[in-house]
Amino acid sequence: MTTTSAIINATKDAEILPKEPIVIQQSLEHAIDLADKQVILLEKVLEIALRRTNERDWVDQQGHPYLTGSGSEKLMPLFGVSLKDANYEKTISSDDKGQYYIYLYKGQFSWRGGSIIAIGTCSSRDKFFAWNSVDKTYKPDSQIDETNIMKASYTNMMVNGITRLLGIRNLTWDMLRQSGIDKNRVSKVEYRNSKMESPDEENMRKEIYEKLMEIHGMDKVKAVEKLKELTSFQGKDGLVPGVDSIKYLKGKRLEIAYSKVKKEYDIFQKEMRVDQ
Repeated sequence: MTTTSAIINATKDAEILPKEPIVIQQSLEHAIDLADKQVILLEKVLEIALRRTNERDWVDQQGHPYLTGSGSEKLMPLFGVSLKDANYEKTISSDDKGQYYIYLYKGQFSWRGGSIIAIGTCSSRDKFFAWNSVDKTYKPDSQIDETNIMKASYTNMMVNGITRLLGIRNLTWDMLRQSGIDKNRVSKVEYRNSKMESPDEENMRKEIYEKLMEIHGMDKVKAVEKLKELTSFQGKDGLVPGVDSIKYLKGKRLEIAYSKVKKEYDIFQKEMRVDQ
């Protein structure tokens, strides 16, 4: 046998082991290790964030804790959260009660190399600013301080962006209590008119609107079309068409719509992270 043929035969007889499973396993182990570290980091962030706030930075809405603008302003410099490209727009809309306006603030929040686009809205239909509890109707625009609507939309954007980035949403009173925040010393948002919507339903509608607008690049026409698609369903007598306004969402239908929009938004966020 020549030297050349011996080399060829040796090559044929050699067992070639696949490298892919080892690479995949190492990659998976690395991802799991990073995820564990991220969980520990976010738990520490939550602990520090709650210690930095006090009872004045939280409100009790329908039994749930909500961070106020003052609380978010404390956390922003503490963790080095940055905001850029903040801008607003005012749009005019109308319903069966007449014409009203909406302020929408939008900005890019960044932290630890990641960034998100957050929005905040407030309108002259906001019951806190525009509801007349005596007449049980909305005040005319002439009796509403427009700067309050504008400031509230900005504050909503700040709270939305900072709490999302830091992972301090959907907290419980027990979590706050462990950080020394007493629920009994927190201000409550009370709605004495029994016919008014609960804060939870109002917040769900507001979140549906914000998420759909963000998904569709602030294009209201596309957001409405998606709302109609997600709120249609098959009834006993055929297809029930979807609604073209969040004001028509109530009860079970609101809960279902909220769940669907949240799933759409989660997909949108994953695609955004991939693009970045």
